[in-house]
Amino acid sequence: MRGSIIKREMKKGVVYDIVFDLGRDPVTGRRKQKWQRGYRTRKEAEAALAKAIAEVEQGAFINPEKLTVGDYLREWHANRKHSLGIRTWERYGQLIENWLVPLLGNIPLQKLTPMHLERWITTMLEAPRRDGREGKLSPTTVHHAVTVLGKALRDAVKKRIIPANPLDAVEKPRRERKEPVALSEEEARKILQAAEGTCAYTPIALALYTGARLGEILALSWEDVDLAAGCIFIRQALKRSRTGELLIDAPKTRGSRRRVEIGPETAAVLKRQKKLQAEWRLKAGPLWQDTGLVCTREDGSPINPHAMSSLFHKVAAKAGVRAGFHSLRHTHATLLLKADVNLKIVQERLGHASISITGDLYSHVKPGMQKEAAALIEQALKK
Repeated sequence: MRGSIIKREMKKGVVYDIVFDLGRDPVTGRRKQKWQRGYRTRKEAEAALAKAIAEVEQGAFINPEKLTVGDYLREWHANRKHSLGIRTWERYGQLIENWLVPLLGNIPLQKLTPMHLERWITTMLEAPRRDGREGKLSPTTVHHAVTVLGKALRDAVKKRIIPANPLDAVEKPRRERKEPVALSEEEARKILQAAEGTCAYTPIALALYTGARLGEILALSWEDVDLAAGCIFIRQALKRSRTGELLIDAPKTRGSRRRVEIGPETAAVLKRQKKLQAEWRLKAGPLWQDTGLVCTREDGSPINPHAMSSLFHKVAAKAGVRAGFHSLRHTHATLLLKADVNLKIVQERLGHASISITGDLYSHVKPGMQKEAAALIEQALKK
C-alpha cells in the first residue's frame, strides 16, 4: 500500500497534504487515490497517513465521498455513548432519528450545503408536535437538533471528512427561554408542611435548602455528607433511561460537581433522615437494599425521579400550590438573590457552568437594580 506527503507553501504558512491508494477500480482497472489536505505539521500528516493506510488494508476505511449524513450521524452518535451522560446520549439519538436522518440522511455528507440546512430548519419550525398536542414543534427542540448537528459537523471538519462546516453560514433559530417560576416563602413553607410524614419530605427540604437538582438529591450518598464540616458534596446524579432503568451517572455538567455548605436546619433534616432509615432497615430485615443513598424508599432502594416528580405534584396540590419539583431550585436561587447574596455564590451553589447562565436566568429577580445603577452613577459623577 502506497502513500505520500506533499508539502505546500501557503500565505498563512506551510501545510501538508497526504495522498494514498484505495486500490483499483473494478470496472476501469484504474488506480484510485484519496487526498486529505491541510495538516499543520509533518508529524500530524505522517500519523494521518499511517492511520489511513492501516484502515484501507484492514478494509475499515470509509470513503468520505460515499458517506451520507445519516450514516455519519449514526456512527458519530454511537461513538459518544461513553463520553456523554446517558440521558444526553439518548436525547441526541432521539433527535438524530426523528429530525436529522429523515430530512437530511440521504444527502452525501460532502455535498451538504447551507441551503439544505436552511430548508431543514424551516421544515422543523413548521412541523407539528409529535406528542399529540396541538401546535408546532417547540423552538427549543429545533434549537437542540441544530446544536447536535453543529457538534457532529464540527467533528467532521476536525477529522477532515468535510473542509468546512456548512452550518456556520446558516442563521440559527433562537432558543425559547422561559422565565423560571419560583415559590413565595409562604408557598414553600406550606409544601414542606404538606410533605411531612412522606418520603418526599427530605428531597423537598434538600432542594429548597441547597438548590440541588432532583437527580443530584436522589443520588446523594451518606459518604458525601459531612455534618461535622457542615457541607454536602454533589458528585453524581440519579437518572432514568428511556427503557426505565435507574442509573447513577455524572452530574449535568463538569461544573455541577461541587461542595455545598449547609446550615443547622438542613443538618437536622439529614439527621432525622438517617434515624428514619435505621428504623426502615430494622423493619425490612434481609430485604433491605444497602445502596448508601440518603433519599430512598422504605426498603433502601433508589427513588425513581419520575415517581418523585409525581409525588411532589400531589404534595403541592395538597398545599394548594401549582408547581413542579424544579421550582424548588428556582426558589432557592431567588430567595438568595433577594437577600443580596453575591451572584457568584448563587452560581456555585446551583452548579451552573458559568456565572452568565445564572445572571441570564435570574435577571428578572431584582428589576429595580437598573434604577439603582442609574442613581449610583449619577450620584458618583455629581460629587
